[in-house]
Formats: sequence, C-alpha cells, structure tokens
Amino acid sequence: MRPVRLILAATLLGATLLPASAQQPQQPQQNPAASQQAPANAAAMHQRLAQFRHVPLTEEKAKAAIEVFLKLKATYPPETFKAKTPGPMGATEAMKRSEKAEAILKMVKDKGFDSIDEWAQTFASVGMALAHVRQGDDNAEKKLQELEASPMPEEMKAQIRALLKAVIPPKENAEVAKQLLADEQTKKMIDEVEKPR
Repeated sequence: MRPVRLILAATLLGATLLPASAQQPQQPQQNPAASQQAPANAAAMHQRLAQFRHVPLTEEKAKAAIEVFLKLKATYPPETFKAKTPGPMGATEAMKRSEKAEAILKMVKDKGFDSIDEWAQTFASVGMALAHVRQGDDNAEKKLQELEASPMPEEMKAQIRALLKAVIPPKENAEVAKQLLADEQTKKMIDEVEKPR
C-alpha cells in the first residue's frame, strides 16, 4: 500500500530524530535473524499507527509543536535518541529515557506542553494533518473505497482499513494544516522539518 507508506513517511516522529541507520531501509543482509526482525518491526509500527488518536489542533499549538521539533533537531545529533521500539513512539520513549530528558521536558514546557508525550502526540497529529492535506483531502477516502471493491482477503482488508482510517485527521485539524501551509514563514519551518539530517 504505497499511499499508506507515503503518509507514514511524512508523519513518523522519529524520521529526522533517529540515526540515519534507523531511518532508511537496510540493504539485504545475510543475517537471518535481521531478515525476520524487519517484518516484525513493520507490523509493530503499523499496529501503533492503527491505534493512533489525533490531538485537536489550533494553529498556535501546531506551530509550537513544530518549533520544539526544530529546536530538538538543532540541539541534539541524530544518535542521541536510539529507539529500541520501531515507530514514532519508540523515539519518544527514547527521549524520556535519555539523560537529556530533563532538558527536553523544559523545552516542551516552555512551548506550552505538559509532557514529552503530549508534545509528541501533538507533533504527530500535525504531521498526519499536513500529509492528508498535501495528498488531497479525499485521498484516504478514495483509497478506502478502492479497498472495499478489491478482491483482497478480508483479514488483510481489515488491517489496511484500520490504517487508512487512522491517518484521516479531524476536519478541524485539516483546516489548521491548510492555514500552516498558507503561511510562508510556517511553510519554511515545515520544509525544515522534512529536510533530512
């Protein structure tokens, strides 16, 4: 499901916080254990995404979440937060376990967030909304319609259906994303977020 992967790529919190080795697909390896681990990691990541809950956004809150991310990106090298758990929440857990956790907590609180978790959930919600708007508001809905019409086994349909529904943000969040993209200064911040390290 390439559309789902595109949305994942746009929203995963760890995408520019984790080391490059953790971001990019690895070349085929001779180690059978590593080959078996990759599908398990992908399955865990998909399960976490399917369980994702969007945080209600305002333009101010969304900008604050982006600003925290950019400050983290500028302050800490990628290897600072090595996640043992795949996916965006793995990066968050790595932050909370890091020796830098106290400094990071101060950073997020300075921008109005009560915890690292609250900031991370907000930032992920911003990413979901931006990806949704950029791909077209009705893209995920169209994919759902295509899915229902496909001859795919029902078990597989159910998994993909859950993923597609998870990436559709509330309409209010989509409107906030449109406002962010319409503001030139904020658009530059978003471009900086997406710039690889």
